[in-house]
Amino acid sequence: MTVRVESNSYLTEEQQRVYQLRTSLERNGGTPGGFLDLLAAVVEDETWQQIPSGVNADQSFNSFTEFIEAKPPFGLGHQAEYVLKVLQVPHPNEGVPEIRRRMEGMRGAVRAMLAEDGVTGYSEEQRDRDIKAWSALDRSGGWWLAFFVACQVSKGAGGKQTTANQPAKISAAEFARRSGTSAERVLRYLQAWEAAHEAGLVKAGSADLFPGHEPVGLPEEESWGQYYSSRRSSTSERSALISAAAEVAGIRPTKALEVKENPTALKVAIIADQRTADAAKQALEMRAAEVRKTERVEYIRRVADDGKAKSPAGLPIDLPAETKEKAAAYVAVVRDEEATPEAVAEAYEAVQALIAETVTSDPEMSIREQRTRFSKAITTSVKSIESIDPDDLIAVADDDLRASFAAARTRINDLAELISRSQES
Repeated sequence: MTVRVESNSYLTEEQQRVYQLRTSLERNGGTPGGFLDLLAAVVEDETWQQIPSGVNADQSFNSFTEFIEAKPPFGLGHQAEYVLKVLQVPHPNEGVPEIRRRMEGMRGAVRAMLAEDGVTGYSEEQRDRDIKAWSALDRSGGWWLAFFVACQVSKGAGGKQTTANQPAKISAAEFARRSGTSAERVLRYLQAWEAAHEAGLVKAGSADLFPGHEPVGLPEEESWGQYYSSRRSSTSERSALISAAAEVAGIRPTKALEVKENPTALKVAIIADQRTADAAKQALEMRAAEVRKTERVEYIRRVADDGKAKSPAGLPIDLPAETKEKAAAYVAVVRDEEATPEAVAEAYEAVQALIAETVTSDPEMSIREQRTRFSKAITTSVKSIESIDPDDLIAVADDDLRASFAAARTRINDLAELISRSQES
């Protein structure tokens, strides 16, 4: 039997540490607690800069990537991408705050050093997986979602590529296509991050971030609503949303922005040119449909979440659990911003039908509903009659008008007598 002996007695103290680090990486890569501890020490003490880069070499390594990929006993003898993958495995004692802070600091330092060398371990396949994860969490909102968009999305049609090994940023329209949302919504996340950067809540702006960027400190979640807006409000936001819409439509954003800045010119073109007027009419109809769609989506969500609604007559009611559960099923239909107006309209009508069914199935509630409907009708009629000026009425009265008043009086008297008789009995 042959026994292989690997002697390391000739290594310096620093090289001994590197030797142990390589051994730990190869022998317990499944649960790399020892490797992570040693790597943290190598990074903290800058051990990798204190050893020669090779045989008969006096100078140290030029980069952390060279150190990782150099042959033993000087380096680890592995690809940098492999080390990045091992970093994703949690330390077995990472539940201890002190160890977790040490591991997070080490991971951030290693990823930053490798990123300087163009090694991010990030690919288009990873980007697609991350965007799908983002899409699954989209409705919850939050700073992590905004951070991810800031890493991935460029404000223009496309982004610059920081290094040869790192994917370029993509446009809001492309991100929207991959995630199944709208370019406008993606830009609102980006604008929230930029606003937080301008306010000093985050150190890195979107221009400083890139796909696969290591995590950064995020603001408190309570501040999210102050920076993310689902409505078109500020001038800068309007411009960004117009640019995104132009990009989706396949035209240069500058053309659309010029129209925004000169509404008088748009008005003149609409008046003078039928084709422009038709386009404006179509746009207004689309805008109205989008507003109606948004209002109906919010209505369905509110009914499903709160279990409160108004009856057809406007009577506030609390929906039973069964009806609330049925209404919640329609939320899945409308939660996607790409849902068609027709699909939203059908869901809206179905929820209204559930509310009407709830009213009619409860005798007491049905009586209250009818009483409310009659009271509203009488109140409206009385207000209309009270608004009539007697002098004006006499001045214009003719046979038809007199007949209408006589018929109204007869109908009111009949109903009043009917109510009186029912009360006596």
